[in-house]
Amino acid sequence: MDIKKVVIIGSGTMGSGIAAQVVNAGIPVSLLDLPSKQGSRNQIAEDAKKRILKSRPPLLIEKNRIELISAGNTEDDFILIGKADWVVEAVVEQINIKKDIYKKIENIRKQDSIISSNTSTIPLKVLSADMSDEMKKDFCITHFFNPVRYMGLLEIVTEPINDKEKINLL
Repeated sequence: MDIKKVVIIGSGTMGSGIAAQVVNAGIPVSLLDLPSKQGSRNQIAEDAKKRILKSRPPLLIEKNRIELISAGNTEDDFILIGKADWVVEAVVEQINIKKDIYKKIENIRKQDSIISSNTSTIPLKVLSADMSDEMKKDFCITHFFNPVRYMGLLEIVTEPINDKEKINLL
């Protein structure tokens, strides 16, 4: 399996940092956040792209990599999850919000895609409790550290049910 398309849900500090690091590797990212009530419906994710460009220290190896990030929102663009090889959830640390997102992901995701959470506080068994075994097999925690580009750390939390080949790929 190759990761050729990534969707990141949540464009805050961690979501945008992960997006920048993925595009540093040359992989296109769709960065999704809530629809904005002001400006463009994609304004929250668009603003995150601006923050990435202005970040100090720089999150991008080359500024033109920003073009590999497309801004979207979780209402109009959620369908993009169906084409992603890897979906990273990086939203607020509230279990009910995360579980609602996972239910939506499970209904639309590409078969065998990797799904992960960037959580650092919620146990994997709690996150995956309501998932099918098929989704659990492809779900893990990928806890990046901030700033993503400069912290050479990635904590991957798994369960015995996980597809080890996919975990090794991450």
